[in-house]
Amino acid sequence: MAAQSAAIISTVAGTGTGGYSAADDGAAAAAAQLNEPFGAVLDGAGNLYIADTQNNRIRKIDAAGVITTFAGTGTGGFSGDSGAASSAQLNDPYGVAVDGAGNLYIADAGNNRIRRVDASTGNISTVAGSGTAGFSGDGGAATSARLNNPNGAALDGSGNLYIADTFNNRIRKVDAAGMITTFAGTGAAGFSGDGGAAAAAQLNRPRGVTLDGAGNVYIADSTNHRIRKVDAAGVITTFAGTGMGGFSGDGGAPTAAQLNRPRGVTLDGAGNVYIADSSNHRIRKVTFPPPSEPLEPPAPPAPEPGPAVLSQSFALSFPPAQDGDPAAQTITLYAQDGAADFEAIAGARWIEAAPRSGTLAAGAQTTITVTVNPAGLSEGTYRARLYIRSGGRVTATIRIVLEVPPPAGPAVSETQGIVNAARMSAYGGRGLFGPQLLPLAPGAAVVVQGVNFASGEGTAEAEGFPLPTMPAGTRVLIDGAEAPLFAVGARRIEAQLPWALGGETVQAGGLALAEVVVESGGARSWPRRFWAAPSAPGVFTVSGAGQGQAAVLFAGTTALAAPLGFREGSRPARAGDVLEIYATGLGAVEPPLADGMNSCAPDGVCLTDGSNVVLRHTVAQPRAWIGAYELAPGNIRFSGLAPSLVGMNLVIVEIPPNLAPSAAAELRLAVGGRISQSGATIAIE
Repeated sequence: MAAQSAAIISTVAGTGTGGYSAADDGAAAAAAQLNEPFGAVLDGAGNLYIADTQNNRIRKIDAAGVITTFAGTGTGGFSGDSGAASSAQLNDPYGVAVDGAGNLYIADAGNNRIRRVDASTGNISTVAGSGTAGFSGDGGAATSARLNNPNGAALDGSGNLYIADTFNNRIRKVDAAGMITTFAGTGAAGFSGDGGAAAAAQLNRPRGVTLDGAGNVYIADSTNHRIRKVDAAGVITTFAGTGMGGFSGDGGAPTAAQLNRPRGVTLDGAGNVYIADSSNHRIRKVTFPPPSEPLEPPAPPAPEPGPAVLSQSFALSFPPAQDGDPAAQTITLYAQDGAADFEAIAGARWIEAAPRSGTLAAGAQTTITVTVNPAGLSEGTYRARLYIRSGGRVTATIRIVLEVPPPAGPAVSETQGIVNAARMSAYGGRGLFGPQLLPLAPGAAVVVQGVNFASGEGTAEAEGFPLPTMPAGTRVLIDGAEAPLFAVGARRIEAQLPWALGGETVQAGGLALAEVVVESGGARSWPRRFWAAPSAPGVFTVSGAGQGQAAVLFAGTTALAAPLGFREGSRPARAGDVLEIYATGLGAVEPPLADGMNSCAPDGVCLTDGSNVVLRHTVAQPRAWIGAYELAPGNIRFSGLAPSLVGMNLVIVEIPPNLAPSAAAELRLAVGGRISQSGATIAIE
């Protein structure tokens, strides 16, 4: 038998140091700098296209390994349609795709557009997205529709374009005539719909999309920790992932494996599926056995010789739970070939088995009660396994299916139920046991996400001060205390956390467990827990999603410190400029303030001359970084509450003279050892 040749990995592009040098273009790709590349695709001629995201460029590597800039000037912004792609501005390009004719499609996320570079002319144009973030346009021209931070694109053999419309929680489809529709997703972040129409299913931050030769569409449903599959009939199912973020399952069925925020998915010519399992820092591969080998055998494998404990039942299906109550069924175990110990191991936290362990005499039998508890689970179909172990090995596997019906009353999302309003994520970097759950700080502005918070699709917004605690008949309880509310919608509530959050534990600098409950229409949601901490900073961004251009104004103006053309009046900051950074979660202030109030007079009205404003400084002054440079304490002129706003911080800084020019310099704030999110940027010249 011939020896199998060893696989070899090598670098084809990038030095490993983030950045950009014009001298790299026209040289060897392996010696060129890239800056956080996200997407890549090969065309039919073997050219590799790279979404060089933080460089705001698409780079091309030809068959000889020479790199050039194919699209983008490197200055984040929008310009250039109908002209040469290399002279156009891109803004955070994330995904790339190629059609059969060699035309390149760019998911220009920061511009909320899909751009197309014509293979014959090299000119760029917009094929989807008006440039304004939001959702609109289904049934009309794709160029008039609103997208919201699209991260991915793919094409089928008929020329239909599929878009991962990430912050709209949808997959959009643009047909050959240029008309756009929703292909998958209701727009509400969450998980539901497996086994039904894709357009009626919930997705949660889909970031990647691809197709196979049979027309099946695969979706990297990132925050649901799943790969979803939509077949030719439009039915959606889970292809990979249990829905719980983590890492497990190599060597087993893909639906029993844990993924962690997958951002990309693609296929090879043999139909194998490759998953960019982003927060696990891995590429996972799903392969298929020959057709003669079923994925799941209809019967359990024969027991191994020796004492063993076997089950008479290998599948349990539970009907829709009533009012969230636990449901139970029994399975029978019996000893074979002598006495044996047994242990029941649940494969999901919503499964309980009693007794969990025991000993059976030879030929004896016993029953185990299997209980499923839907409390805290969102709507959808949940699949897991109960393992029976004996003699140091698994001797039986019981497949369990639990259906959770749509909630009748308010329900707070399980994974992103309450988030810092600036960061818009409940999770930070990866810790030892998976993504780290971010704490929230007293007095901070937060967003509560879920369903059935209010009737209808409109939003009730607060007027006057103090902010109300029960607009539209809805209230948010934080550890039993009413929170002031900015706005209430069916799926989203904007609130301020009470200043007393966490009590003495947080005041002493520790972490405290807190609980959020939503009450509406006489019904009450299941409580969701979160951590409270003295500080948990987040920087607001223009997109509202925690990424991209930061909400940083030149002092006393409404002009952003952003690339020219980003907004009217925008320009990069330079040495000596004074900037206003808007943030939340910087912690306690002096003098203290009542919940739901701003820093103005008791009626909440600020006078233009500021005479009735009480400046409230943060107890701890934050540290600030622009790019890799930390500002000196003397460059931070003020840190406190934004006078006319509730739950929002204002940090005023002066730009020092030694900052490196950048169209997208990362801005970070830190208080008490906790740092704001990555990805919020400003422009420096």
